[in-house]
Amino acid sequence: MIKCAELNREFETKELLFRALRENKKTIIANKKSEVKTKDNKSVIGFMDMRSHTVKAIPNLDDDYIYPVISNTNYLDSHGDVHLDGSMNRTAKNQSGKVYYVADHKLEVDSVIAMPKDVEILLETCDWSDLGRNYKGTTEAMIFKIAKTNIIHDKFMGMVSKGNDLQNSIRMMYVDLAMAVNSQDPEFKDEYATYLEVYPKIANKDNFDGIDYFFAVKELKIHMEGSAVLFGSNDATPNNIGSSKDTQDKSEPEKSLRERQLEYFLNT
Repeated sequence: MIKCAELNREFETKELLFRALRENKKTIIANKKSEVKTKDNKSVIGFMDMRSHTVKAIPNLDDDYIYPVISNTNYLDSHGDVHLDGSMNRTAKNQSGKVYYVADHKLEVDSVIAMPKDVEILLETCDWSDLGRNYKGTTEAMIFKIAKTNIIHDKFMGMVSKGNDLQNSIRMMYVDLAMAVNSQDPEFKDEYATYLEVYPKIANKDNFDGIDYFFAVKELKIHMEGSAVLFGSNDATPNNIGSSKDTQDKSEPEKSLRERQLEYFLNT
């Protein structure tokens, strides 16, 4: 049986799954665009403490700032979504200085790490090697730049100062996305064209036994906040960019990601 999270159904064959996706495409897209995705649906994890490293994408790193990575592109997460290059351009420009950095997606006084006026949004193109991964190509990363003196959450700052592993997540909404389906059926002409265009760009395609369909996110918008969290669905972002301890054997994160994918699809 093949589990389809978007339809909350199981199918005996791939053909039956594809037929249901085609018949329900408009509803699936509408549902995805209507959701405000938070902790359980985040697209990226990771925390960059780049104090001691040189990253060509960000040449002027400052010891007095922290640089949490909130989202990135060209990575297929366990929810079947791929954020495309350029998908965060508008929101990064429009929302810089207007969103909170909080803990655990809680928009509460005690959970605020930094106020909106102190959160600058950077959008930088990084090599995957900058993120401690062996993938080829590049990824666009949405990064918060926050002065340490503007951090008002003591527990968070204490964890960061001690080098504890933290991850990040974006609260977001999709503005424009397309279904991609690996089928040469003439009725999937547009979906197959999207698949052929986007599939080669997916950095972590080897993490999957096979990719029959996914959703290509052409534009998203950050909604109110980005968060520091403990766990996420995308492990493509390290704690310390360029640090040798973050350049892991790819088999370890792949196994972890597959386990999370299986858990997600079995329980959704």
